[in-house]
Amino acid sequence: MAQREDNFTLPIGEDGKLEKDDSGAKVYFSGGKSFSITVPESYILKKLIEEDGKVVEKNELICAAWGRADVIGPNSLPVAITNLRKILGFYNIKITNVPKRGYRIDYGEKTNGMLLDESKKNNKEVQYGTLKARRTVFAIFFMLVSLYAIAYIWFSWVRIECKVNSLVEVCHVKGDTFDPSLIDGKTAGLYYYSTSNGMVKVESHE
Repeated sequence: MAQREDNFTLPIGEDGKLEKDDSGAKVYFSGGKSFSITVPESYILKKLIEEDGKVVEKNELICAAWGRADVIGPNSLPVAITNLRKILGFYNIKITNVPKRGYRIDYGEKTNGMLLDESKKNNKEVQYGTLKARRTVFAIFFMLVSLYAIAYIWFSWVRIECKVNSLVEVCHVKGDTFDPSLIDGKTAGLYYYSTSNGMVKVESHE
């Protein structure tokens, strides 16, 4: 019987790791997830990983885990395999039973756990992208409203100029050309001038 390693670390597919040290054995996967397993289970998994998809006979697994078959019950290996399947199954890694021969490890294209992690990550990215898009739309909308308000104030603002000649005061929109000779003959008072209506006297109703 080959001598067993006391401590070891092995990769499990692309995203996992099997590690055994003096404190026990654990299976690690990306995302910080870890699962404790028994020492015999760690040796079973180690043997399956080392054979890399090849069928491993039951007696080889028993010897790797417990040293010899006469020290365990008939269900020890099936129970250990079941426990490992529960953990690895989350990550689409299977331990396949090959009738009358033994077991082999099968790696899926991508683990369910990794798919779940990526799904959460993608959801966060979508939410962040949506929030960013909303902020951008709001910023553009606010800018357009501001420009519209500025334009409205700019074009709707009317500046009035008033000129006094003797007792006649004439007010007109700045920019209109006013001919002072139009005052001639006008009676005292306040007048409003526009290019469209000419001189219009503002009547007082006091």
